[in-house]
Amino acid sequence: MPATWVYTGKVHSNSRSAGLRRSRHAIESQRTAEICCPIRLLNRAAAVAILFCLICIVGPTQAQKTVCDNGNGQFEAQFLTGVSIRVGAGHSGAFATRMCNAILSWNHDQLVAVANAPQVDIDVLGADLGLGVPVVAFQVRNADHDWQSTYLIYSLCKKPRLLKTITGGDAYRAVDADFNKRVAIWTTDAAAVNGFDGLTYADYDSPPTIVLSFEHGRLTDVSAHYQPQYDRQIAALRAQLNAQELNSFSKSDGRLAFGSVPAAEWSQLRKTKVKVLEIVWAYLYSGRPQQAWAELDEAWPPADAARIKAEILAARAKGIDSQVAAVASTKMPSHWHDTPAVYKLLKPQAPGSNPESALSYGIPPFAQASDDPGSSANEMAVDTAPVAILLWRPPPSASDQALVQTQEIVQLVIDEAGKVRSAKMVSPSEDLELLNSAKNWKFIPAFKDGRPVAYNLKVGVFPYQ
Repeated sequence: MPATWVYTGKVHSNSRSAGLRRSRHAIESQRTAEICCPIRLLNRAAAVAILFCLICIVGPTQAQKTVCDNGNGQFEAQFLTGVSIRVGAGHSGAFATRMCNAILSWNHDQLVAVANAPQVDIDVLGADLGLGVPVVAFQVRNADHDWQSTYLIYSLCKKPRLLKTITGGDAYRAVDADFNKRVAIWTTDAAAVNGFDGLTYADYDSPPTIVLSFEHGRLTDVSAHYQPQYDRQIAALRAQLNAQELNSFSKSDGRLAFGSVPAAEWSQLRKTKVKVLEIVWAYLYSGRPQQAWAELDEAWPPADAARIKAEILAARAKGIDSQVAAVASTKMPSHWHDTPAVYKLLKPQAPGSNPESALSYGIPPFAQASDDPGSSANEMAVDTAPVAILLWRPPPSASDQALVQTQEIVQLVIDEAGKVRSAKMVSPSEDLELLNSAKNWKFIPAFKDGRPVAYNLKVGVFPYQ
């Protein structure tokens, strides 16, 4: 069966991927100290050897959106600290299995970070999540339909080690959501709501979002800092409710045990119950308990309000918050509204490197004049440009077959976590599917003076049929 393929680092030929154009994306090694060095002490970054980013599509059916899924897909790269990362199929003797492994290697040593999991994805590679060192974060899931996954954070210094394991979320995404140089891990508290009051995780369209950050090395719930995002979610949920549905639900017993009301009414009452809970969760997780309980008192059956409030608090306490060291207040951190510099120049390539690789990204091999009159081009240039981890887009539809043999150029702003902050078409003028897909692409971020930085990158896309 033909498949939709994506570029995930270094691609190795096999019977299912013969149609892929091959391109190596790897940061070359640079010798560093044998001990673990904080990012602030890394004063040099290696030259980057990267070719043109490609997405090659060889069919209209299956799509792989994780680095390794049931043994399919592989990524290899070497970080500037000398640690190599490999995600791919596990092996039984000389044969590949349907399971995925993640292995970290350095010198002549290696560490199996993930062994024999159905799905292994890389969320972050090279970014600092607030622990003072560059990390790689793996997302491990038992299957597509599994309601939760595990987040494993490993240091990328020599002799990598496991720094933190987070469980109970459905999916994790480390991103600078407000583009203010504050990277946080976004997920939903699946463990808290699955099985809550007779409901399953699948019953929720908007399960409670939780935002995590390492503050002074401690895992902290910083959801209260992102109230505008919660407010947009609450507004969308309110739009799905009407007065008649709320009135009917307020006259029920709240529990809605199966068979307690006629089946035709039970289904709608259950949907209303879920929406009310989703609004309450959103207020509670965003640091506004008074508004959460006011919402509950207004919409919930009065005789059942005390019980459900106690159940909500107990459920949250058993969820991801049971793993955090602190919960942040609504007071915004200093410099919250700072905006990071977005770099767009690459420093001159080292002797012996391939300048064509820089030109392939639309980046000149020699730094150009800076737009900032107070800074030289060298000061505004980065040491390494972003490197693709996972790029995916759906195949062109029948009405878009003109795109099949057309190179598309998309302009990206990639944040210091390697996530796409914004995407716009350069040519052709419009491709909404590509833009929507690009927002979920993942990169090793650009580096300047050993620190990840935001970068403006042009990427070429070839949607082959």
